[in-house]
Amino acid sequence: MDPILRAVEKKDLSTIRRWRNHPSINEYMFTQHEVTEAEHLAWFEASKANKLRTLLLYEAFDGIKGFTQLQETSEGSGVYEWGFYVSPEAEAGSGTIMAKLVFNKLFLDMNALKLCGEVLSFNEPSIKFHQKLGFHQESLLKDYHGLNGKRYDVYCFGLLKSEWLK
Repeated sequence: MDPILRAVEKKDLSTIRRWRNHPSINEYMFTQHEVTEAEHLAWFEASKANKLRTLLLYEAFDGIKGFTQLQETSEGSGVYEWGFYVSPEAEAGSGTIMAKLVFNKLFLDMNALKLCGEVLSFNEPSIKFHQKLGFHQESLLKDYHGLNGKRYDVYCFGLLKSEWLK
């Protein structure tokens, strides 16, 4: 099976939650508590009711490999924010394949104009990932986010449709 993106279904929630709570993913999140089953289900139901939010899974020949959330900043703006992670067991390169599928869906099918991402300053892998994918750092929010009694800078990245299509 060729790699695809598909909508998240209720049957996928336990897998997504397990990934979200995995130490190798959780350590880079803006909130780092363990997400409960009830909390995760409430998030999913709220996401389904939010017409600005799209939840996608990256699936390859042997199962799901990654998750992406896209949210339009306001209806009709064409500007989206994203959050994503890949399975802790995913093969190297899975995130790049997923991102390219997401960008094609977003910019070609959903006609988005821009994709934005925010990354905590200690998340070097995600900073490098955004740069590798062609994002530009648009700002740095100094001491912006409090986490575990410390303050962290937040890198703000942007990718325009015109840049992706080049």
